[in-house]
Amino acid sequence: MSYEECVIVDIDGTLAEFDAEAVRQWVLGEEKQWLPFFEHMAQALPGVAVARLVGILSAQQQKIVICSGRPASYQHYTQTWLEQHSIPFDALYLRPDDEDHLADEVVKKRLLQRIREDGYQPWLVIDDRQAVVDFWRAEGLTCLQCAPGDF
Repeated sequence: MSYEECVIVDIDGTLAEFDAEAVRQWVLGEEKQWLPFFEHMAQALPGVAVARLVGILSAQQQKIVICSGRPASYQHYTQTWLEQHSIPFDALYLRPDDEDHLADEVVKKRLLQRIREDGYQPWLVIDDRQAVVDFWRAEGLTCLQCAPGDF
């Protein structure tokens, strides 16, 4: 099997501006409330530096793989936001709906396995959440932490 090198990029707090305190009651507790979260995040602005970097990497023929803890059933919201803000991407991996109870780093580990099974070989990751950044680095990947993600 041949592999395509890629850059993995997170969305919330990375590509999309994100205030953890503003959305805490919807997504950081035991019971997730995705609809109000997505209504709020539909208005989120792109993180200028990360969006610019992704554009530069894409223009250099790097494959951009979006990897997010957002549930798969809300893929339409995610794709719409990416397209509205002209964020280039080649693949989109989201949390399976039945894994809503799992920590983000566990979800990202499973998504990384799928990414690799699909023939991608990541060489760089851009993420914000400390526990997830620690996971990527433990996997031997270079991870650029674009914001303090201690939540």
